[in-house]
Amino acid sequence: MEKLNLKDAVAFGNSAFTKLDRAEALYEQIVEKLYALGEDVALRIECPDRIADALIKAAHEHLGRRNGYRLAEKALLTAYRIISKTTPSDNAKIAVVYKMLGHVCCRQGKHREAMKYNALALLLQINPQPLSIQGRH
Repeated sequence: MEKLNLKDAVAFGNSAFTKLDRAEALYEQIVEKLYALGEDVALRIECPDRIADALIKAAHEHLGRRNGYRLAEKALLTAYRIISKTTPSDNAKIAVVYKMLGHVCCRQGKHREAMKYNALALLLQINPQPLSIQGRH
């Protein structure tokens, strides 16, 4: 059976989708837009680390929701971009992001990415020099 596309449900109101499906799809779209906005705002305000912290907290809260791991991954990647641009030497926070990304990717079946993030977290704990997850995907 073909997987239902929730974005189509929101756009077209397909009767095959429940109100809950439509609401969750709309929620996901709004969250993704907020994450993108959060990165933009973080680079313009005095305390960008608060937005990064909020994104990390949001990632924790998404873990129990449907499609939560995908949203958590998006939140963590946004938090990483904020931290790497504003406070790249905050190794403790970067290590937390790497560990969480490893867990989130593993739960989504993205085992290569999970191993990469876990290895980066471990390297950061052993050798506390700033590392980058940019470049290779």
